[in-house]
Amino acid sequence: MVSWSSLWSFRAICILSSLQLAIAASGNCSVAPLSLPWSNVTVSTNGVAVTRGIELGIGTPNQIFSLRPSTTLNNTRLSNVLDCVSEANTSCVGGKGGVYDSSKSSSFVVSIKDRWNGSEADTETATGSYVYFNDVMDFHSNGTVWGFPLVEDSDLVSGTEAGLPLGLNSSFLAAVTEANVAPSKAWGLYAGDRSLSPLDGELTIGGYSPARVAGNFTTFPLGNWSLQQPCPLQVTVNSITYDHPNGSSDPLLSENMVACIEPFQYRFTFTPDVASKFAGITNYNSSYANLTFPTSNSPDGSITITLDNNYTTVIPNSELITLHRGSDQSGHYAITNTSIVDTAIAGNAKSNPATVQPLLGGLYLTFNYLLVDYESGQFRMAPAARGTQTLRSQSLKAVCTPTANPSQSASSAPSTSPAPNQSKNTGAIAGGTVGGTIGLAIIGALVCVFLRQRHRPRQQESTNAPTGTSYPWSPSIQSPSMSDAKSPSEMPLSLAHSVHEMPSNTMSDQPPDTKTHS
Repeated sequence: MVSWSSLWSFRAICILSSLQLAIAASGNCSVAPLSLPWSNVTVSTNGVAVTRGIELGIGTPNQIFSLRPSTTLNNTRLSNVLDCVSEANTSCVGGKGGVYDSSKSSSFVVSIKDRWNGSEADTETATGSYVYFNDVMDFHSNGTVWGFPLVEDSDLVSGTEAGLPLGLNSSFLAAVTEANVAPSKAWGLYAGDRSLSPLDGELTIGGYSPARVAGNFTTFPLGNWSLQQPCPLQVTVNSITYDHPNGSSDPLLSENMVACIEPFQYRFTFTPDVASKFAGITNYNSSYANLTFPTSNSPDGSITITLDNNYTTVIPNSELITLHRGSDQSGHYAITNTSIVDTAIAGNAKSNPATVQPLLGGLYLTFNYLLVDYESGQFRMAPAARGTQTLRSQSLKAVCTPTANPSQSASSAPSTSPAPNQSKNTGAIAGGTVGGTIGLAIIGALVCVFLRQRHRPRQQESTNAPTGTSYPWSPSIQSPSMSDAKSPSEMPLSLAHSVHEMPSNTMSDQPPDTKTHS
C-alpha cells in the first residue's frame, strides 16, 4: 500500500510540472466577469477580527483573508501567522487582514523562487523573509483555482505588505484569467466609502460595473516610472485647492505633481510642500500628530484636485475630516478617540521631498470609478455613482478581446457579459511568469507520466480509504472521496468545467456594520 504522504508528493510533482509547461491562455470571452465585494470580512476563526477588503478563501480547508487591492503589487502577499505569534492575537490578525498557517492546509506546496509560477516584478526588502508557494484559492460562488501563486511576506523591521495585486505584471490577474474564472485581465474598481456612513465597494475582474459609473470615461496612458515600486496608474496633478465654506479658495500646489493611484492606502500622500500649506491654512497645531486636530478646531473646508486634462474631483469636508479612527483591541476599524479629528492627508510636511511618492489613495476612488486594461496600454476614470444600490439587479459588462477563435474579430471595447445563469468554474493554473526552462519542464512532465503509470495500480488499492477521506487537490466542490478524485496533472491544462449552477456575478447589497468598518 502506498502511503498518503508519498501519494501527495507524487501529485505535487505532477501539478508543478504542469505549471511549468503551459503557456498563458487567451481571454475566454464566454466567461462572466468575476465580481468581488470590497466589504467587512471576518478573518479570525473566533469570529472577532473584522477587516474591510476583498474576501478570499485560501488553502484546504479555507483560511479566510480580507485583502486590500494594490496597483503597485504583482503577487498575492499574505502575512505569516507567526507575525502575530498566534491567531489569538485578534488585533494583529485583523490589522493584517488575516494570517496564513501552512501547517493547516493539506494543499500547501512550497517552491523555490526560480521554479515558482508568480511574478518577479515586486520589490523585496533586505530585511524581509519570503516563502513562495502554491495553494488552492477559493472565490466561493465564483469558482476555485488550484496551484495559485502566493507569497508569505514577513518583515519584522519594515512591516509586512499583505495585499491583492492588481499591478502591470499581476500573477493574480493572470491566474484567474488562465483558469477561466474571469474573461480577461482588465478590471474595474469602486473603492466604496469608509466614512461614518460606510458603503461596500466592488472589484470586477474581466469587466466593470456600469451601475457604479456616473459619467463619461476619461482615458489616461499607463505610467512608465517607479520610485520604491512600479506605478502603472500615474497621473499629473496641476491644481489642488482648499475650498472654504464661504466660496473662497487657497491654492495648495505650487507646481505640477506626478501621483500614483493606489487604493491600498486610504489617505492622500501629497508633496511636503502641499502638506505644509494645508497645515498653515487650517491653523494646525504641531503638538498634534499627523495633521490631526482637536474637535474644537476642526477644519471646515474641502479640497479640489484637478489633473492636467482638467479631470476634476472634489473631496467634501465630510470625507476629508473624520473622527479619529483606528484598529481597536478586537481588530475592528472603529472610532478610537472622539476628541480628535483626522484629515485624509498624510502629515509629511517635514519629510525629504526626494523620498515622497505622491499617492491618490482609496478616498480618491470613493469618488471615481477606475477601469484598467493593461493590454491596451491605458486606463480610464469616470465619476463614481455613490450611494446604496441593489447590485444584484445590475448586470456587469465584460472587457475582453475574443482571441480564442481566430475567425473572430478582435475588439477591446466593453461587451455585454454572459447571461447570469453561469456554471461555477474550477480550474488549475496552466502557466506562470516565472519558471524553469521548457526542456526541464518537458522532462518533468515525462517523469510525471512514468510515475503515474507506475503508481496507478497502487492508487486503485488506496481507494479503500476510510469513508469521508478527501483528496486535497480534488476538482469537485463537494470534496469527493479518493476513489472519485483526479489530480490536476490528470486533466487538460487550463481546465475549467461545470460543477453546479452558480448565481450571477454579484455583490452583497447589505450595508456593513459601521462599528467594524475598516
